[in-house]
Amino acid sequence: MPARNTYPKQGVLGPGSLLSSPALMSSNKSPLSHPSTQVSGKPKALWVRETRFGRWFLGTHTWYRYVLAQAVQDFNRLLAGRLPARPRVLDAGCGQGLAFGLLETCFQPAAITGIDIDREQINKASTVAAGMATPTTATHGNACAPVFPAESFDLILCHQLLHHTNQQVEALQEFYRLLSPGGILLVGESCRTFINSIPVRLLFRHPSMAQQDAQGYIDLVRSAGFAFSAADVQTSRPWWSRRCLGIAQKLGLGLGNTEPTEILIVARKPFAVGGENPGE
Repeated sequence: MPARNTYPKQGVLGPGSLLSSPALMSSNKSPLSHPSTQVSGKPKALWVRETRFGRWFLGTHTWYRYVLAQAVQDFNRLLAGRLPARPRVLDAGCGQGLAFGLLETCFQPAAITGIDIDREQINKASTVAAGMATPTTATHGNACAPVFPAESFDLILCHQLLHHTNQQVEALQEFYRLLSPGGILLVGESCRTFINSIPVRLLFRHPSMAQQDAQGYIDLVRSAGFAFSAADVQTSRPWWSRRCLGIAQKLGLGLGNTEPTEILIVARKPFAVGGENPGE
């Protein structure tokens, strides 16, 4: 299989052995705006570019192993065999394309499409796409906008995208439109407790008004029309998201907040209004 990036070479990844941010935000500049969106005569900022450190971090082995690959493994477990055969996959907010190989290994897709609003990141993703065995394309664009025809995909990965945009409702509505009936949306997010922590605020950049707690993300996804049960939701507090990286807990001090810092949701677009959804 052609090499995709340096990280899978450090350990063979398979469906049973795989370990929630794509770069939607660069250096400390003021928020960027989409020229077609106006509020009271002024451009409305749709995204803020990640800091230089953040863009670098999203290409590291630490990000790949402990965040991205772990999320894909957990999604695969939560899906529990409900994935359609040979799905058409969209990686929304694909960043540098590091998830392409994980999606290929785990879900055996017919094709993979990545989209990201940051041209620097999508250029890197295009290089990864060129080395994939599965037909893979990387598109520069806003994942919240109608870039693709309706029902173009059977599976959408939305990993660490929503907390980077002020268009959370619009994004979920667009994903609903893009999925075929019965199609699956995988949402992986960092929650407000983690995003608002001092280290994250110092090193990364996020829209200040776009952050949700775990219940907030559950409500957002459900309000967009997606169906899922409590068994389709996983919340956690991985070591890297805890205050002091969880050292206090490891020392048995029992200190710190117990509120979830990460959430995964496996949601399905209903086959029809009022229709049955196998596995729900």
